[in-house]
Amino acid sequence: RGQEVRAGRALRGSACRARERESERARAAMANLSIDRTLPKPQDIASDGLDGIGFTHFWGNSPALDLLGDPQAAAFGVAAMGVSPGQQYKDASRDQDPFDASGDDGEQLVAPAALPEEGPVNILVAGASDIRHLLKTVARRRGGGKGPKLRFYLHESSHEVLARHILFLQIINNKAMPVRERMETFLSVYGNTLIRERDSRYVNEIADEFIELITDQSTHPLAGIVDLNGLKFKDRDVLQEIFRGWKTDVPFDIEALREQRARGYYRERYDYRKNMMDWDYNTHIKEKAGIINWFHYKAFCFSGVAFETRLASYNTPNHTLASYTAAMDRSKGTSVQVRGFWGDLINSPYWAFSIMTNPVDRPRLFKISGSQYRHTETEIAEFNVEDLIGQLETGEDLHLPAERPEEHLFPYASPLDAMQKASDSHIEEVSEEQEHADQQRTRGRRKPKKEWPPLAPAFEDGGVEVVLLSGELRDVLKKPKYRGHFHRAFLGSMHIMPLFQDAGIAHGSTEDPFKSKDPTAIVRIRQAPRLDRPDLLGKQREESVFAAAMAEGAEVVAETLKYQAHFDALQRLAYRHRVAQAAHLLGWRCEDERRGIPRMEHDMKEKKAQDVERYATDFLRFVTGPALPPLPRNDPELD
Repeated sequence: RGQEVRAGRALRGSACRARERESERARAAMANLSIDRTLPKPQDIASDGLDGIGFTHFWGNSPALDLLGDPQAAAFGVAAMGVSPGQQYKDASRDQDPFDASGDDGEQLVAPAALPEEGPVNILVAGASDIRHLLKTVARRRGGGKGPKLRFYLHESSHEVLARHILFLQIINNKAMPVRERMETFLSVYGNTLIRERDSRYVNEIADEFIELITDQSTHPLAGIVDLNGLKFKDRDVLQEIFRGWKTDVPFDIEALREQRARGYYRERYDYRKNMMDWDYNTHIKEKAGIINWFHYKAFCFSGVAFETRLASYNTPNHTLASYTAAMDRSKGTSVQVRGFWGDLINSPYWAFSIMTNPVDRPRLFKISGSQYRHTETEIAEFNVEDLIGQLETGEDLHLPAERPEEHLFPYASPLDAMQKASDSHIEEVSEEQEHADQQRTRGRRKPKKEWPPLAPAFEDGGVEVVLLSGELRDVLKKPKYRGHFHRAFLGSMHIMPLFQDAGIAHGSTEDPFKSKDPTAIVRIRQAPRLDRPDLLGKQREESVFAAAMAEGAEVVAETLKYQAHFDALQRLAYRHRVAQAAHLLGWRCEDERRGIPRMEHDMKEKKAQDVERYATDFLRFVTGPALPPLPRNDPELD
């Protein structure tokens, strides 16, 4: 018996040694590959998330705002909370202010200065990633009567996003299409990687006109409101190449490119990526915006298609989502530009138009029955975009029709169905044979210039001007003509680094006044900078480019990370404090300090941080100090 046991042990030992030798040969073979797979990774099961948000941001991660004054800018708490008749699903904590326990800390209420009655209102929009704020601001101006002229300065770090700004302005103002068709085309091109064939043809045809617009040879009405003087000639050349890349004959396999990105993001858990999507949804999305449907968010994460309207086939690549990013040539070791899909994989395009609506129609659109929302985020987005287009056209808000008894009886009729039937009754159906014949007649010929329809009344009256800017934001704002120029400003969350650099608190800064010189020191409670370091108010004001560019009493709205689906709550809270510290150094005062900059504790648990950040404000609003004196103009080349 003992001999049999020893023989079995020897056999198992030899088998183990054989497996070890086989593993060593496999590791030796892997070492010859271009990628050393033995190197440590950011995480064992997936990436750290930063590559998931992409390098080019094609849509924003916050609701649309009227930058001249919008109650939504001061909103706090859960964004898309459902409404039920018996209030059985109402969150009781919404009735109580979660920041009441903080006590009175001497916060002083501040408000921006009044807008100029004469002359244009200059609005800087940096890193918004789309034109949602522009559309809502202009629509509200149209609805409130003719006000002062609005001059928007749109700055983006990516030329592809600027090109999409021009496209969306044209779609919204194309009165040759019905309102509903404009809405469908806008949403399809805005947030879908695969679009309808009709939408692809539309982009293909308008690209030629945009090339002429960039070269100052277009008579399109859009040329009267889009100012390209803020772009260098090399920027115009880049935009030209982007518009040429929108042609349908340019190859762009967005499905394969997106799958490659997804495999790099999920890594070993690619085959089980649905579980990670479910984690992102339940942790970061459902508690803040339950109106976003889980199945729709999952479909977006899998395919990149967010908005599907009617019974249409979404099978054509969206060429407007093609962009370039810097990379390294493996064979030559030189820097190259790689064309591909570098957009967001995990943050859906629903936040801009899907989680808020008109307060009059909100109780019916966000109604809950049986713990389920009666409407989806796509239906809310359709209603809101149609409302914006209607306000641009007529100056009147779009509202739901009168309430019917069928809305309270199973299967609960939707008021949006009645609106859609009414709009469809005014649409003339065109057969495929007729549409094909029209394409054959116009093939090879550009549409005559005189056939372009006029712009929407809100843009046609000369009260709106759009200036496109590119390059480093701080270098742009250094120009003397921008000193004390802007009355309102919006800074996107992915575009906030220039502000940190301007305040001297960027990563790696050795002169950050908010960092302790003792690396072992622990900040047990982090409060708003007005309470922690009141002596630092306005310390960097004289040297700041941002402070010099803002008019006296201007309002600056900074986007938070509240609706980002991959950052932890502690990181999102720390981001709020960092933005507040930069503003404090520039001499800006926070309008809602208590809710916008919650107190942080060094040992705060993630669950508590989620609860605090969930009920914080959507945006951080600051009021600038007195305007800096103008620079002496001894050199005419300063302009």
